Amino acid sequence: MTKLFPLPLFLLPGGRAKLRIFEPRYLRLVRECSANQEGFVLAMMQGKRLYKYGTLVDIVDFETLSDGLLGITIAGRQRVEILSTDQEADKLWVGDIRALNDWPHDEYLDDDQADDKAHIAAGLKHVFAAHPEHAEQYEAAPFDDLTWSCQRWLEILPLSNAQKQWFIAQESAEEAKQFISQLLEEEVE
Repeated sequence: MTKLFPLPLFLLPGGRAKLRIFEPRYLRLVRECSANQEGFVLAMMQGKRLYKYGTLVDIVDFETLSDGLLGITIAGRQRVEILSTDQEADKLWVGDIRALNDWPHDEYLDDDQADDKAHIAAGLKHVFAAHPEHAEQYEAAPFDDLTWSCQRWLEILPLSNAQKQWFIAQESAEEAKQFISQLLEEEVE
């Protein structure tokens, strides 16, 4: 069974985030995942149950924070469907998961799609410039990758958990691209 970490944080493949770890069950999760060189699933909760979709993440860095707590940096690897869940004695969530295919990347675009790509990338660059805490997660942000840019937008937009679950369940970035393009057009008007 895969370890599950319920957080209100939404992360998709290619995304990165920093976490503060202090609860004993999550310290165990980090210790065991690191020792076994395996990832864990970042999952969202609805009440006392986990949502159906999450993201398998890898721990890519560790640090001791100024308050003495453990800090980790995680990177999204793959979208997953959570098939079943259970809690261990210390209340750590575990579950059976099924890997979902990655969203296709945009190798061939027509002129309209290229315009959307440029508009979405420019908007994301503007957000990263205004909020360097997002930008600092990425050494070289591939803004020219439409799928990557759409995934980063979905992570930072103030969407409901139900909306996030709907987007993560999609088979491509197409719905996200249309949604983000529409938001950016409305912002300009």
